[in-house]
Amino acid sequence: MSYGCQVSDDEPNGSKAVSLLLRLSTLALALTSAVVMATASECTVVQLNGVVATITYKDFPPFVYLVGFNIAAAMLEAAAIYLRLSTGGGDDDDEGFKGKLPGILLVVIDVAVQALVYTATGGAFAAVSAYGPQINACGAGAGRFCGQVHQSKLLSFAGSASVGLAVVFRDVSLPFSLWPTSSD
Repeated sequence: MSYGCQVSDDEPNGSKAVSLLLRLSTLALALTSAVVMATASECTVVQLNGVVATITYKDFPPFVYLVGFNIAAAMLEAAAIYLRLSTGGGDDDDEGFKGKLPGILLVVIDVAVQALVYTATGGAFAAVSAYGPQINACGAGAGRFCGQVHQSKLLSFAGSASVGLAVVFRDVSLPFSLWPTSSD
């Protein structure tokens, strides 16, 4: 067994390690974004006509979608991490279709995760723009709702960047190794 510091004839695995790290960060960021939004504290606002209104994330459909989409993306990303670690992503050509199936599933999962996280992030940014006055009404000492919305939005944005980079580094070969490579 040789290590990354030694010269070997094996193909460098730096891109696999970076892709795995980015997948793990996507999983963590998407899940954290969903939890932060789902735990957004209720906000009580007294309107101009004296009516008291209670606002939660469930009052804004894009925020409900953000929670659902980010949880789904986190579950799919966990499946992608499992596929990548257990099979190497289906890089073996000697087993025919059965050997390529994990790689095909990995690509499908990558596309689905990107679609879910990008949609959740775009919806959150659009909702903050569209519902700005209602959301900001909670920010002036009335609760943590406004802050949690912005935290969740930024975490989802970071998850979007991470999932995009994970796919890029999956396909780009980096010239270094980070974990032991096998030598026969």
